[in-house]
Amino acid sequence: MKHLILSTLFVFNLVLVFSPASFAQTGLYKIGFVNTGTVLKEAPQARKVEEKLKSEFEAREKILRAKQRELLAIENQIKTEGERLSQSAQRKLERELRLKLSQLKFEQQEFREDQNLRRNEEIRNLQTVIAAVLKRLGDEEKFDLILTEGVSYVSDVIDITPKLIDMLKQLSEQESATN
Repeated sequence: MKHLILSTLFVFNLVLVFSPASFAQTGLYKIGFVNTGTVLKEAPQARKVEEKLKSEFEAREKILRAKQRELLAIENQIKTEGERLSQSAQRKLERELRLKLSQLKFEQQEFREDQNLRRNEEIRNLQTVIAAVLKRLGDEEKFDLILTEGVSYVSDVIDITPKLIDMLKQLSEQESATN
């Protein structure tokens, strides 16, 4: 019986000593954390994506703004000249305003959907690049675990976000040099 208790205590101590928690406490695991929000704000690749999308949709956005100004002009015309216009002319302007407003709303919705689709495509591509650089960082610096989202607290000791951003900047500079 005494031998069984001693054996059980020995096994229990082995489990405690060699458990993952004990490795983490003794520093045998190397853990890092990356704030993806910061990466998406500060990485040069993220800025390039934003610039690319802005230039891609700029022309359509200008057209939509021009149509908004046109609607405002018709609305002002109805307000300022409404009393001087015949009822049929006023109704014609109001119908034109409603029709153009309906068309504009449809075009704005279509614009937002197209913009969101393209942004999601570009973000997926960017995430692929970030994942590859993060894997390289993990391999080079021999991390056992790198966390990203859903973490309540992270000390500066394990926050490797600046390292990842620096690596992304280097990659961007290399790409710029080759292009």
